[in-house]
Amino acid sequence: MRAPRRFLFALTMLAASTQAIGTATAEPLVREHYSGTDSFDFDDCGFAIHGESTFSGVFMLKAGHGGDPTPYWFDNYQYTTVYSNPSNGKWYTQSGNGLYKDLHITLVSGTIYRFVAIESGRPFQIRDMNGRLVLNDRGSLRYTFMVDTLGDNDPENDVFIEGSFELLADNGPHPGFYADFCELAADLLL
Repeated sequence: MRAPRRFLFALTMLAASTQAIGTATAEPLVREHYSGTDSFDFDDCGFAIHGESTFSGVFMLKAGHGGDPTPYWFDNYQYTTVYSNPSNGKWYTQSGNGLYKDLHITLVSGTIYRFVAIESGRPFQIRDMNGRLVLNDRGSLRYTFMVDTLGDNDPENDVFIEGSFELLADNGPHPGFYADFCELAADLLL
């Protein structure tokens, strides 16, 4: 009699643990396909620049691990921006396709958290008016930064802590990460 009860108990525990595993890999809190366009003008580089962007991707928020108070972000994105100089008609494109993913979230103090994230893929490419590849990022970047959640669970209210960004690893060539945008824009648009 004892063997069947132990067997039934083992089966019950196996079923319960399988359900628990199913719960641990539950659906994301938010999963959203997005797309859009944007148009903007600025003169931060000392001359007028017009930008036209198209973008799309899949964004997800997943529940934190082990009671983390803020959800983990995932963003599989792609975009293309055409920058042009309205005074002479010159233009170039910046495009990217990558994956952003929060890896770790650690409480620093109060409502301030340190995030470790990775961004991989081809997040930054520049092509001139003739289609020539001028700059090509590829691989992955691992970095950290701090955020003040202001004590709530709404990521839209989070405040980035200035000066907290730190590059932890650069795996692959990422010249765009180190390039000066205005120098690049001047070379291609003037």
